[in-house]
Amino acid sequence: MRLLPIALTLILALTTASHAQTAIELKKELLPKIKKAQAEGKSLGEAETLYKQGDEDLRNGLQDEALENFKKAKEAMPAD
Repeated sequence: MRLLPIALTLILALTTASHAQTAIELKKELLPKIKKAQAEGKSLGEAETLYKQGDEDLRNGLQDEALENFKKAKEAMPAD
């Protein structure tokens, strides 16, 4: 009976972790949105700056920093 709570905790942790996005996944999600906004002539302002910084972070191997910058860029994107 003691294994049941441990098993449930482990399953919950694995399920939660599988929903987390990596920096590369988030970059792939943002790129088409940024290209579309640029094609429509929308000003991206801070979103574009944060995206570029995240891309630079990835090139430098800074996964956590890139993820944070991409998350901030996603939040800063103009509404559709």
